[in-house]
Amino acid sequence: MQTERLWRYAVAAWLTLTLALTAGAQGQRVESVSIVGLRHLSEPAILAALRLKPGEPFSQANLEADQRYLKEGIGLFSEARARTEPGETGVRVTYEVVENPLVREVRFTGNTVFTKEQLLEVIRNKPGFVFNTNFIPSDVRAIADLYRKAGYVVETEGYFPPDYETGVLTIALTELRVGTIKVEGNTKTRTYVILREMRTKPNELYNLPRLQRDLVRLRNTGYFDAVLLQEDVSTPGVVDLTIQVKERPTGRLNVGFAIDSRRRLIGLAEIYETNFQGAGRTVGVNFQSTGGRDGSSIELLFTEPHLDRHRTSLSVSLYNKLVYRFTSSFFGGSQIDPELEDRYDERRRGVTIGISRPFGDYITASIGLRTEDVNTNRVATTQQGGFLRQDGSLTSITLRGVYNNRDYDLNPAMGQYIALTLEPGFANIRSVEQRFVEAGVVRAGRNNFLRSSIDYRLYYSPQGRREQPTDRRQVFAFRAYYGTITGSVPFFEQFFIGGAETLRGYPEDRFWGKNAVLLSFEFRQPVEKAFMAVLFVDVGHAWGGYPSVNEFTQSRSFKPEVGYGFGIRVDTPLGPLRIDYGVGREGGRTHFSFGQVF
Repeated sequence: MQTERLWRYAVAAWLTLTLALTAGAQGQRVESVSIVGLRHLSEPAILAALRLKPGEPFSQANLEADQRYLKEGIGLFSEARARTEPGETGVRVTYEVVENPLVREVRFTGNTVFTKEQLLEVIRNKPGFVFNTNFIPSDVRAIADLYRKAGYVVETEGYFPPDYETGVLTIALTELRVGTIKVEGNTKTRTYVILREMRTKPNELYNLPRLQRDLVRLRNTGYFDAVLLQEDVSTPGVVDLTIQVKERPTGRLNVGFAIDSRRRLIGLAEIYETNFQGAGRTVGVNFQSTGGRDGSSIELLFTEPHLDRHRTSLSVSLYNKLVYRFTSSFFGGSQIDPELEDRYDERRRGVTIGISRPFGDYITASIGLRTEDVNTNRVATTQQGGFLRQDGSLTSITLRGVYNNRDYDLNPAMGQYIALTLEPGFANIRSVEQRFVEAGVVRAGRNNFLRSSIDYRLYYSPQGRREQPTDRRQVFAFRAYYGTITGSVPFFEQFFIGGAETLRGYPEDRFWGKNAVLLSFEFRQPVEKAFMAVLFVDVGHAWGGYPSVNEFTQSRSFKPEVGYGFGIRVDTPLGPLRIDYGVGREGGRTHFSFGQVF
């Protein structure tokens, strides 16, 4: 008790003396300012930041402010006390400080995404500098931002200051990982089919951009109307994912009649399933017949989307189909005897086999083989120029590389699509009409050719990317296509420009040649839930191929043709119905088809 009483008296005396000195110092000038206890820091640099300066009036408020700054504001000292004493010409001010340890090493724990060197670049408490407590929040944010920019999530579980003996600063990190992945809502599609589309796997690091691309990939399968994600972060350092899907019909069974863009009545029967038995396989049979001597067309389709763990896909198509290049309404055929119509029909029998594999999230490479036999029918020769008859077999190999970062392939709102294609091939022609032999374009026998093309598509929406396939978006869409062929190519292997899929406002296959250019602009505006209005402009041409036929004049050089108009898109069980009315140099016409043009 006696000791405690003496200590209280001493403290009271010290406070009384301090107050007395301070009170006496008020109104005087500062004679000197010094800092005691510095080990690594520069005294002039610290003094420059203080309010009290030698030669200036002494202020108790400034003294207290400087003490708070040294202790709490600057972050470099664990203790700071101010002391004043009379000097010869004024007040001497001394700050007694305890400097923080020098950082000699920074150790990170729990980091797998970034190296120690990469993390050191973004933090401010670096080796060789005095530890600064003010840098702790900014260092935590900088590390989190570094992870966030790469798509990862990290928590700083511990920020342990260095000690005076070792000088080791330890920063403990916990990187967010994926726990379980569950699928809900799939009644037809098998769970493994959904999970195999995801590059995000359990027990791996959580990466938001990769997960978002997984969701885009699921939507692009065409199996679902909606794909939603739920995240559960109740377990520290772990996020459990639940994929909720709303399935859509993927099978079609159609029997009936249709009128195509050339006003032909077609009987059709189609069985098509893009998610066969819930395994993601495509199986289809397409049968069409126009009756009469034209005969029928049949095509068998099969696609296996996952041959291996690399997501290699296989597509096979067997077909025996009739291709109408022209009709009498476009070429001025006889109005008296329909048997003398100027019409060029191709009977194609063959098979195509394709294998593709993705490389990363946006790039896909593919190789395809096509072999077929082509025979021409109903070749009218009564008109001037006639039609070209070239029968024979054809074999080609298609090499294609695609970059695709669109949000939804079937109806994009944002993103780009770039396809580079090389197709070397040869045709064994059995017979050629004499006038084309003389023109030197192709001869009977083997003819080698190389087709190359680039297809670029760009999509932009003011409302941003689609989160779900049914999201409504205004879309500005642009396409640029260029193709060229070297070597001797049969008539039926040229580029054809014109019609519903290329240059609207013109007949199908209106322009042909060994070179082709096509530019298309569209503005797509949702009107109602199932309707969309479209304004479009197409600019294109094909040239440098076979000569003119009847009034369908061709050119040896590029002469751009323009088509413009409007259209509507209607969502139907068969897919988006497309109706466009286009106006070109030769008049206007209506085009019917399915899906977007591009």
